[in-house]
Amino acid sequence: MTMSGQGWSQAMGEARDRGLGRALGAYVFTLVLLATLEWVSNPDRALLLRGTDIQLALGGLALAGLLAWFAPRPRPLDTGKAGAPTVPERALPVSDTAQASVAVMPLEPLSRGEDDALLAQGFSAEITRALSGVPDLRVVPFAQSAPLAGQTAEAIAKTLNARYILSGTFQRSPARVRVIVRLTDAQSRTEAWVASYEHELDDLFKVQREVAEAIAVETGSQYLNIVSEDLCRQPPQGLSAWSLTHKALTFWTVSYTAEASADAIGWLEQALELEPDNAMAHVLLAFVLNQRVVNSFADDPLGENGRALAEVDAALRLAPRDATVMEYAALVWLNCGFRKRSLQTARRVVAIAPFNMVAWGYVGCNLVWGGSPKEVEEGLAILQRLLDEAPNHPSVPFWHYFLAVGHTEAGRYEPAQEHAHTAVGFHPGFCLGWVALANAQGALGDGAAAAESIARAQAANPRFDLEKFRQYLTAISREWPETAKRQTIGLVKSGLLEPAPEEMAAHG
Repeated sequence: MTMSGQGWSQAMGEARDRGLGRALGAYVFTLVLLATLEWVSNPDRALLLRGTDIQLALGGLALAGLLAWFAPRPRPLDTGKAGAPTVPERALPVSDTAQASVAVMPLEPLSRGEDDALLAQGFSAEITRALSGVPDLRVVPFAQSAPLAGQTAEAIAKTLNARYILSGTFQRSPARVRVIVRLTDAQSRTEAWVASYEHELDDLFKVQREVAEAIAVETGSQYLNIVSEDLCRQPPQGLSAWSLTHKALTFWTVSYTAEASADAIGWLEQALELEPDNAMAHVLLAFVLNQRVVNSFADDPLGENGRALAEVDAALRLAPRDATVMEYAALVWLNCGFRKRSLQTARRVVAIAPFNMVAWGYVGCNLVWGGSPKEVEEGLAILQRLLDEAPNHPSVPFWHYFLAVGHTEAGRYEPAQEHAHTAVGFHPGFCLGWVALANAQGALGDGAAAAESIARAQAANPRFDLEKFRQYLTAISREWPETAKRQTIGLVKSGLLEPAPEEMAAHG
């Protein structure tokens, strides 16, 4: 029986696909090389000159062919519509370093003058500098990102191990300058935000600085929002310590409830199992534990506050100069009655990281809580500036709450009521926001509204008890006792709280 030409062609193609020719060629080459070396070194024992040697060589050749034929065939490359081989697309960076990284690209001048190109470069470099003041965000050096101008966001992100790409355009007229920037999330391939900034071109360096700082503030706000939204959607199983730690922050950015705080503690404990020396996880655990006490979520208030202070000490031993660690330590200390230490620490943080909006909020909170009239006004100004400059920041509801506290300290109950109402509008489970609202309503003479607000607080957290809340305020404001009275004056006026014993004694 003979094989047709088509059959021989198919057989030869099959042999080629299986690498038969390469295997036999490699075997023959190796055999000849060994025989030559043996003949040169020892002619009397040269290989392939005896019948036995030849039989072994042919047997080995047949074995090599069989092994090549029956070996698993290599998988062909996937091909596109045009038939050209395509390499499977690599996933975009999702490492912890990439997740918290941004690359600033040179702004594109809309006019092609040489001066505009230089000005655009200057703005880009200034934006990079300003972004370095945003906490917990790695900024790729401009010298590394600039040469990649013109490439896609995905390619830039892959090269620089970054997730976010800040790009935009630069345009100027004789008297004005306009910068339009966009933040691209290279992982999801979406535009996270876009904004336009215009400024009178009176002092070039001043304009560069102000525009860059406004961009840095907005970028920091959007970064926190994106990370929170991402991690809210991800189950905790298999997450890294970094992701678990930042997932815990969704406790206050998304859902300020007792259940959310319990989840956050669990994620932080998982993070510490993975990385026992993770200072951020330690200080955030302290923050959540303390917030549970402040909001009457805790089963053991004294024990949880004691553990919170211990976690702060552990975090600061591990990272004594870390701005983010210090910012959360400052709030824990304030809520445990150590106002002076808290204020000093919060001021240090904003000196180190001037675009740390969270820390600026804690400076404002410190100033309005038990401060002198001058300090209260300074704190109110800081908090109002934060709302003006960073309206998209996740801390906005708490800045409104701090403003409510500050206006109450100053005896201005109408703005206190307005800000407290805004705070609970963001977080209906925020007990302290409802109490601040009830206190302002009571001080304004609306006892029914105050009672309704307290009922909303207790519906959100059945454990909440007004008398225990007053005792807590009195304990942490022992150095400035008038604050506890001012923060409950409307509750007493509306009959929701009995006057304190010292108040009753003072009135005979």
